Amino acid sequence: MVGEGADRVLLDIGLDIPGDANLFRAPVRERPGRELADWLRVGGAPHIPGLYDPAALGPGDELGTPFPGQTAVFVSHPHIDHVGLAGFVRTEIPVHAHTAAVDVLRALDAAGSGLPGGDPDWRRLESGSVVRVGEIEVECVPVDHDVPGACGYLVHTPGGSLAYTGDIRFHGRHPQLSWDFVDRAAGVDALVIEGTTLSFAQPDGPFRTEDDVLASFAEILAGASGLVLLSLYPRDIERVAEFLATARTAGRQVVWPAGIAAFLRGMALPEVLTWDDGAALAEVQANPAGYVVVPDVSALPDLLDLPLRPGDVFVHANGEPLGEFDPRWPVFVDWLNHLGVELHKIGCWGHASPEHLHEMVERVHPKAVFPIHTFEPTRLHPAGGIQRVVPKYRATYDFTGRVVCLGA
Repeated sequence: MVGEGADRVLLDIGLDIPGDANLFRAPVRERPGRELADWLRVGGAPHIPGLYDPAALGPGDELGTPFPGQTAVFVSHPHIDHVGLAGFVRTEIPVHAHTAAVDVLRALDAAGSGLPGGDPDWRRLESGSVVRVGEIEVECVPVDHDVPGACGYLVHTPGGSLAYTGDIRFHGRHPQLSWDFVDRAAGVDALVIEGTTLSFAQPDGPFRTEDDVLASFAEILAGASGLVLLSLYPRDIERVAEFLATARTAGRQVVWPAGIAAFLRGMALPEVLTWDDGAALAEVQANPAGYVVVPDVSALPDLLDLPLRPGDVFVHANGEPLGEFDPRWPVFVDWLNHLGVELHKIGCWGHASPEHLHEMVERVHPKAVFPIHTFEPTRLHPAGGIQRVVPKYRATYDFTGRVVCLGA
């Protein structure tokens, strides 16, 4: 959050995605109408006065008191940890996002996978759009990530300037977008930078690219004689389109769960096939080499109905379950092992490598850099006198990284 005088802007409004500490993981069910109030009680949502719709808060919650100045929200991209609380924002507070990101969120909502609390009244931004909130000026600048509509923001106030990366990468299909953002951010006072890859052990050699992912999928299809299973992140529309084309070239059709198919159709992808409209189980059983099946990972017993043989493959391309950190991962692997299905992980990072993160900091050269979105912020080592600030929850900083207020 950036404030100037009585006004403030929020850069993203995500829902925390914990791992094993998620108190709402299965078999726990969230209480309808009490989601936000419960998340606030257990630390899954930030305590920000005057931000949330009072109807979504607990009775008498002081957070429901209106904020005296102007507030505006700017979402960087349509991932739940960046947008998951947008549906609970007070109706009079504008919520902005890039128009391509809004298209994704609208399609998800139409497919029954919308935001908790419902969609806000989205204010669509184009690349380069500038919005003023009092004396705060916010500019939308596209970046490359694994979802349409990803952007960073440049924020200018009378007290200083800030660049916020959102989630960003430099090894995807559109690296120049990210480098253009870096060039536009050069010389800002403060850089708020995502550092996801700092949290994990790094691979030997360069990061895998989208070309590597697509080549791996084509190679697996060429060598497979039976059914191929696939887990693919549906919001990565470019990769979905490329996988559909690669499967067609290999003489296979991709069969989707109904909910994912509805979303993909909402994003205007052609030839989206489900069990309900053209793919019969009997056809897949009779000709497994003609299909790629995307199973519903919440209904793994359905795998027992498929014509799987020991040695058949499951291609995991950054879909669900999301990885070893996902609480659903162990049972997913147990099912594959029981069925004798080989797991091939072929995805690539949606986030910048540590090398690119350090290069970005060097090129922007802010007075202070704030690494967020990482378990290991101290693995960012800025040079040239740039101050690294590991932000504390509820602390207030100036644009040089100095603490000016430490909240309770």
